Amino acid sequence: MERNNRNVLGEGMNEDVVATFNYNLTALKLEFKTTCDALRNWPGGAAEEQDFLQHKKQELFRALMEHSFENESV
Repeated sequence: MERNNRNVLGEGMNEDVVATFNYNLTALKLEFKTTCDALRNWPGGAAEEQDFLQHKKQELFRALMEHSFENESV
């Protein structure tokens, strides 16, 4: 089942952005790990929250891969 993540907890609506974060690599890895842990141990609840965590995990992974690609030794 394909989901439209553009409306997940306001994602995709720039006027709703209230904060941005800058992480070093260690913090980014920890944020990814804790998000994965939250999904793995999901106790149930609002489906929108789980959808948000899944979207967040994808975005964090994307950031980690982008960092890896940009800092790859040639």
